[in-house]
Amino acid sequence: MSTTKLYCFVDETGQDTKGELFLVVVVLKEINDLTSLEKRLVEIERKTGKKQLKWKKTNKKIKELYLEELIQIKDLRNSVYYSQYHASKEYSKLTSLTIAKAVLAQGNNNYSVTVTIDGLNDKEREAVRVELKKLKIKYRNIRGMKDEQNIFLRLADAMAGFLRDNNENQLYTKTFMKRLQTSKIVTET
Repeated sequence: MSTTKLYCFVDETGQDTKGELFLVVVVLKEINDLTSLEKRLVEIERKTGKKQLKWKKTNKKIKELYLEELIQIKDLRNSVYYSQYHASKEYSKLTSLTIAKAVLAQGNNNYSVTVTIDGLNDKEREAVRVELKKLKIKYRNIRGMKDEQNIFLRLADAMAGFLRDNNENQLYTKTFMKRLQTSKIVTET
């Protein structure tokens, strides 16, 4: 049996709360799903007007159009995982733990994962590497990248922003949250 090649794209929000809330989002897909999904996500960014904007800089109407389109993508089922943490500033450990929970939720022991984390620097990369090793996660590579460079990091950014908005009880999020969970696009780990 061949090894499943997973690709993991990670973004977070909440460092500005100084540990009060830290939310990590992992977009996890097999390699063979990436190309067609990438084209679809790029089209949605163009169609809705979201483009490459960060979530917090996107107006509410565009956010709603973007979320409506995401819900229609069946290939996103079981792809977006998140965890919320409170009263901790152990950002690298919590990021690594969320990655591990998402990978293990796949229920496949014959895998290797390539991890891409938004804005990761060398010191943080080493901390994540050490943590993933402790958690017995089989990774091929861990790298940092800016979310503007990658559609899947932009998706992780959008989901992190949306989930934070939901955590802050912004009204637009309530029906979308239910629909994203029901369609199994978003899963809390």
